[in-house]
Amino acid sequence: MVNKVRIGILGCANIAAKYAIKAFQSIDNAEMVAIASRNPEKAEEWASRFGLRAETSYESLINNPEIDAVYVPLPIGLHKEWIMKAAVAGKHILCEKSLSGSFVSAKEAVDFCRLNKIILRENFMCDLHPQHQKILSLIGEGGIGKPFFFQGCFGSPFLDKSNFRFKKEFGGGSLNDMGAYTVFMARKMLESEPISVDCNMMLDEESGVDLKGAAILEFPDNMSASVAFSFDSVYQNNYSLWGSRGLARAERAYSIPPEMKPPLKLITNDGQKESISDIDASAANQFELIFRDFCDTALNKESKADEIGAMYDKIIAQARVLEAMRLSSKEKRRVKIEEIK
Repeated sequence: MVNKVRIGILGCANIAAKYAIKAFQSIDNAEMVAIASRNPEKAEEWASRFGLRAETSYESLINNPEIDAVYVPLPIGLHKEWIMKAAVAGKHILCEKSLSGSFVSAKEAVDFCRLNKIILRENFMCDLHPQHQKILSLIGEGGIGKPFFFQGCFGSPFLDKSNFRFKKEFGGGSLNDMGAYTVFMARKMLESEPISVDCNMMLDEESGVDLKGAAILEFPDNMSASVAFSFDSVYQNNYSLWGSRGLARAERAYSIPPEMKPPLKLITNDGQKESISDIDASAANQFELIFRDFCDTALNKESKADEIGAMYDKIIAQARVLEAMRLSSKEKRRVKIEEIK
């Protein structure tokens, strides 16, 4: 019989209802136990709907000895507080991106979890979808030649400014919410860390959060990335990798339904005639893939020390780039990543 990680959810977030709870309930190494909300009545309603136990508060959930790990889909501005409290209670943590709204607080959370041997994973839902490995394999086989340029866009028209994403105190803004995906994917697909960034973000006058933005990221070995993100533009959810022999493009890159076969394209030409072909990749539930991997790590943490260390390092590296982008936009200059300490 497969051992299972007993999971509690902090908060009745939309992403939990739409994807996360069902994903946890579908995998064989997790057991969904309980959910908590600031509103006990809402927790009771959700618990009844999804066959869970309702906890009376966040504190009650993280101190429940029948829970091994917590999933944190709270607003970004609340992440660090509850990561630290969950870590003190000895719970492993799967936290929705972005882990924090600042490099300093992300590093403090990671350092605390590292010291206390708590697994902390930042949940970029797209990370393990097979379409990205398919493109990486294509690159490894020389299918696009040597890649030198990544371009990624993620944004949508948010019309309701009462949403927590427009609240500065909750870590709102398009960079933390959507731009983070493009940075994460640029780092993943170029398989290296940026050297510098040049970023410009437009602030919403009413809320003070960044409404949209774009950046150029300089990578080693003469590679670079262009990323753009927005809360008030036509929907975009894509990236492309341009190489010396071809261009690979993911048309549905970050958010993709479980049943959708990824629309991947390979574009090549001989200088005159363009050829466009499909790259074959399977549909997948990317939440199930992430959650299964997280639970497997928790169940086998003694033998996965290197992987856990890599998780910590990835969180810090991601947070460092986002902080450099904030600084670049604020000071209107190119920022070297090494400046962020």
